Amino acid sequence: MTATLADPRAESYGIFTAAAVQDPYPYYKELREREPVHWSEKAQAWYFTRYRDVFELQDRPDLSVDRVETIYSYLPRTNPQRFSDIVEHYTRWLLYRDDAYHDRLKALFLKAMTPRAVDRLRLMIQARAERLLAQLAGRDAFDAYLDFAARIPTQVMLDLLGLPDEDEMLMRHWSDRCSNFLFQPVNPDKEAMAQEQREILDAQQAYFMPLIEARRSRPGEDMISAMAQANAAGERLTDLEILATCNMMATAGGGTSRSAIAMALWRLQQFPDQLAKLKASPKLINLAAEEFLRYEAPTQRGIRTAREDFEIGGCRIRAGQILHIMIGAANRDPDPFRDPDRLDISRDPNRHVSLGHGVHYCLGAALARLELRVSLAAFLKVFPNYRMATDQIVFMDRTASRRPTSVPVFARS
Repeated sequence: MTATLADPRAESYGIFTAAAVQDPYPYYKELREREPVHWSEKAQAWYFTRYRDVFELQDRPDLSVDRVETIYSYLPRTNPQRFSDIVEHYTRWLLYRDDAYHDRLKALFLKAMTPRAVDRLRLMIQARAERLLAQLAGRDAFDAYLDFAARIPTQVMLDLLGLPDEDEMLMRHWSDRCSNFLFQPVNPDKEAMAQEQREILDAQQAYFMPLIEARRSRPGEDMISAMAQANAAGERLTDLEILATCNMMATAGGGTSRSAIAMALWRLQQFPDQLAKLKASPKLINLAAEEFLRYEAPTQRGIRTAREDFEIGGCRIRAGQILHIMIGAANRDPDPFRDPDRLDISRDPNRHVSLGHGVHYCLGAALARLELRVSLAAFLKVFPNYRMATDQIVFMDRTASRRPTSVPVFARS
């Protein structure tokens, strides 16, 4: 099943266009309605846009999250093996591993996420949000993304990893550039991006390795210490695995949260009745956070590889083929979500697929939800009458995730 050549939007119904970067949902809708299981010649991959398919595929045991081949595809075509150290780093990420290696990393990571560490999260986020908002309180206008949403997750990550505040911009730079590599622009300069990525990973190694070594012998109350001390069935994390996990937490976790916070503030302005409802009933914040994650999934798609042949949606998937699980499209499917293009902060039930489920459920889900809930509640308390300073938000040039470049607001109406 593929789009016909006579169709002017035959190249996967326009989902690779610049217009789709800014607003992918009309393109998702057409693809879901006309061809919910679609083979893309451009991507040489299957695209799934229907909720029931996406929900099933997120937890199929015969699919792999191993990203070796995908990451190699991000590298220059001329001798990509010269950048094999980049691939080796990312294949140490828990997100991109299967089976026994995944289970080992997950067990050790969860050993580090002690109840005491989790209990500290809300207080850390609340303190960080209040401090940032106090700095913004005297301004008539500011950027809700750059000055607030992008800073909260980075600062919380500093607290979690036990890093000094003066390294905030460094950590944010690394997170941004690693995210740009993993969620590549529509037309990337692969040579330049690979060179930059190697420089960043070298810099991270120089930064983190002495810290990891020090906290193995003198542990503190932080995640690096916890990971260095974690022991599950006699297994420990290696220094390189701890380094990779620190990068994963900052890049994957921080990127998701900053996008979710910024886009929630933007979308609330487009649905003033929902903004009024949330201000009148702050206790709705938990339901509201789930709706923000559904309505604007920060990560728009997941990638899997078929380990064996199977059939879904009337199409035969072959072993070795790549599957793009379109999270943003599934979250706007009218089958499970009534009036899906409307923001409804009291939507319940709301079983969105933004954070996955099953064996590859997002381990940072609790942190992402806390950051979103606490940050939004704090922001609305200080700036209840904020309004957008522009009608047009520009998004970063990528199709696999949703991240604004700026969300300028006026502090008061």
